[in-house]
Amino acid sequence: MYEKYNHFLKLSSIVVSLLTLGLALPINAFAATSPILVGSSGYSVLGGAGVTCTGSTTTSGAVGVSPGTSITGFPSPCTAGGGIQSNNASAIAAQADALTAFGTLDQTCNYTYGAQDLTLLSPLSPGVYCSTSSFTLSGNLTLIGSGVWIFKSVSTLITSSGSSVTGGDPCNVWWRVGSSATLGTTTSFIGTIIAQNGVTALDTGATLNGRVLALSAGTVTLDANKINGPTCATVSSSGGSGSSTSSSSGGSGSSTSSSTSITPGTPNTGFGEHLINFWQPIITYGLAAVAFMGLAFVTRRLVRNQ
Repeated sequence: MYEKYNHFLKLSSIVVSLLTLGLALPINAFAATSPILVGSSGYSVLGGAGVTCTGSTTTSGAVGVSPGTSITGFPSPCTAGGGIQSNNASAIAAQADALTAFGTLDQTCNYTYGAQDLTLLSPLSPGVYCSTSSFTLSGNLTLIGSGVWIFKSVSTLITSSGSSVTGGDPCNVWWRVGSSATLGTTTSFIGTIIAQNGVTALDTGATLNGRVLALSAGTVTLDANKINGPTCATVSSSGGSGSSTSSSSGGSGSSTSSSTSITPGTPNTGFGEHLINFWQPIITYGLAAVAFMGLAFVTRRLVRNQ
């Protein structure tokens, strides 16, 4: 009798161990990492085909264009704190760097949506958030925690008038836009926007703690905007958000991590990441089900043999 129960205890410990292992498997195990900007780090605005500015827009960094040459509205009525660069060596290097960053940001998705209003998901912790269509923002998006946020949109990024993104670290917030981005009037936005093509527009009064980079086919239009930084968040000794400090030369700051090995400028189809996200919960809860059934089977056999 005692031998049966000893055998039962041994099998139970094995089953419980398998159950614990199954429940411990993470469903979203991919940590986002920030690109390290080099050639484009000193730019607040970079256009591919051109940059057009009206109103009294001010930028803390440079304004440039490449391979196009058209920059209108600078130095008056708009002001570029870091100077104007039109298809020269600096702008060419910045465009190449932006393309590299665009590729690096094509990281494995933690969460995938269709057309999605990000306000409805708020608040969001660090991770890679993907849309197979477009991202919109109708109100406020709050970023909580410490880490890197990457938002990947196959199509567009469009914010409503008066919308905002708050929290997080602007140096570690990235918007990878497959088409064009539009920040609605008086939008308060953070992070680096890299748009692949189309017209990326900051409507009247929109502000950006970050930078906007349009790749070779894209243009940027500005209207009475303020673009600073990005200004990186600092962490206090207690682990909370402390006072903010500006990153050197408008770069990605001390809080950025190393870049990934994704081929620059090569879009990821996302097929592999969807398979991983599909199978992880199945494996996790499948192991749990097997563990429970095994324990029930052993218990029933012992009861019958008494």
